[in-house]
Amino acid sequence: MNPIFTKIIDKVDAATTAPDDYINSADGLKYCGKCHTPKETFFPAELQAQGFTKHPVMCKCAAERREYERMSYMTMLRSEAFRDMPAAGWRFESAAVTTPQLAKARGYAQNWDEFKKAGIGLLLFGNVGTGKSYAAGCIANALIDRLESVLFVGMSDVVNRMQGSFGTDRDHYMKSLMRPDLLILDDLGAERNTSFGKERVFDVVDKRLLTGKPMIVTTNTPLSVMKQAADLDDRRIFDRILEVCVPIRFDGENFRRGNASANIKKAAEMLNG
Repeated sequence: MNPIFTKIIDKVDAATTAPDDYINSADGLKYCGKCHTPKETFFPAELQAQGFTKHPVMCKCAAERREYERMSYMTMLRSEAFRDMPAAGWRFESAAVTTPQLAKARGYAQNWDEFKKAGIGLLLFGNVGTGKSYAAGCIANALIDRLESVLFVGMSDVVNRMQGSFGTDRDHYMKSLMRPDLLILDDLGAERNTSFGKERVFDVVDKRLLTGKPMIVTTNTPLSVMKQAADLDDRRIFDRILEVCVPIRFDGENFRRGNASANIKKAAEMLNG
């Protein structure tokens, strides 16, 4: 057996051995003294012929502990990502209808490693209520399930937060926007249409681009308007976004209005008996 490999196995074995572990006389393997399941197993026969005999494995209680830690970390990531927003419950699996746009959003999540490496995000644009924010929320939850850090925040909230802070506080907030693996800026254009607001939006978009980390932007602004913006400040913002975000157009019926109408109708039926 390779002496280096032997040292690695011995080191792992020593690190995972507890005082109450024991050797099971039936198979000669080390067992956990708490859950009484194996903490090591035999190599396949072809490797045993080369001198490799046993290697460490995770016992039942260790596996349960790791899963608990994983779920706790996932819960923390989700609470940090949405800050009590309803998007925390948005998932691809629970979508009433899988539109072509939602399918593309799912493809983005499924190919996240490649997009993350390239620093490529999405620009989800279209009319109000067509599912842009929902698609972004579904992507966020899919990535959090993979223990990726995400921050989903409204663009107007970002501008308001930066307007109400100065110096160190503003710098700290800006850093919090740069930290996650994916930043989702929801509803670009809903913020105050002032020179200050536009400057803050540009600062966030520009600094995020410089980190090389992906961002997803949702907006009601048509792509044609973004590409031909007459206002210089608007053009600077849109140009930076389009450098690193793939545009996906959301069209069709207003799902939000349709759901609201259905809920109102159901409530009226209940009241009328």
